[in-house]
Amino acid sequence: MRLRSRSVVGILGVAVLALAGCAPAAVQVEPAATPQSPAATAEAPPTSAEPTSDPFPGWTTYRNATFGLSFRYPWGWFGPEVYEFEGGVRIEVGSDTVYPYGTGLDERQPGAPDAYNIVIQHTLNASGWTLEQYRAEQPWLDDNLAVLELQDGESLTTARSLTTRVRGLTVGRFTGVEFITTLPDAAQTERVYMRTAFLMDEALNVITIIGQPINVVVADPAAWRDSYASLDAAQEATFRAVVDSIQAP
Repeated sequence: MRLRSRSVVGILGVAVLALAGCAPAAVQVEPAATPQSPAATAEAPPTSAEPTSDPFPGWTTYRNATFGLSFRYPWGWFGPEVYEFEGGVRIEVGSDTVYPYGTGLDERQPGAPDAYNIVIQHTLNASGWTLEQYRAEQPWLDDNLAVLELQDGESLTTARSLTTRVRGLTVGRFTGVEFITTLPDAAQTERVYMRTAFLMDEALNVITIIGQPINVVVADPAAWRDSYASLDAAQEATFRAVVDSIQAP
């Protein structure tokens, strides 16, 4: 694996999601969002004897009327927790309880082990910036674009992050890249492991999808990354199905 030095890419998720001025959004969910209780996730999804061409049978549909964004996610998952901000919207769903954006760790209840959350953020280029202006105003964008320059399997590394490109991808008119971010062996900070899909259209509107293992059961602390990678791999097909289901005007 070839390594290149570059600014932190993985922690870009924090920069993308840490947007001020959030307010509850108008939400349309079909069928109704699953109640936030562990018992609800154990029930079987609705079934039908009728044949269907739906590529996501039994999955829930989320639609946002303000931004025209929609996607599918597994029936029985928790959420969605939705926040709109100026020029964009952030939605979180997961296999365990999801909390309103900005909820502190000390305000959360102990969660189920080996859970998985997915956050989708759609940000419009409302200012009509050029790519150069966008990079100047949104430094995290340059980090994402750096991954586009890699070959599949190639990595960027710094003292605090190790980011590996997985594949290029196209969703509707949006194109981009999927990559995994974790910590290098020498880093001694809080554990980080997330799978990200970064997508942009010709008008520089951006969709970012982040999948993250939560409350991971780690058998060997010295090999914690293996436990996170195993849980992420188990949810890879779900993550990619959510990405593939995204529609935006």
